[in-house]
Amino acid sequence: MDGSNTAPNSAPGKPFVKGDPRINRKGRPKSFDALRELARVIADEKIVSADGRVAMTRVELILREWAASKDPRKQQAFMEIAYGKVPQGIDVNGDLLVKVVYDQDGNGTLEATAPAAEGDSA
Repeated sequence: MDGSNTAPNSAPGKPFVKGDPRINRKGRPKSFDALRELARVIADEKIVSADGRVAMTRVELILREWAASKDPRKQQAFMEIAYGKVPQGIDVNGDLLVKVVYDQDGNGTLEATAPAAEGDSA
């Protein structure tokens, strides 16, 4: 080392080494309580419509705009706020039949099939 205060791998894109000045010793903030509170204050501000007749909160205006939007992402966000997220789980308890089929050379392949439900005719 040449005695300087910089770490040998301090260039961007290099791995961290002991004493590297790029290391964030304080870590990320534990919470954003102040920012969240500011957002709530802004969301609760009363605003007046362009025609000057209707007063509502900013968050109410945003939700009304999302509900009337043609953008499906805004519509989905509105529905998730109003009714909660749709569960995205996968049912892994269903029956699945798996068998190994061997060809003449001894190579095996897996074939998976779901059993027919009652009342299904195949």
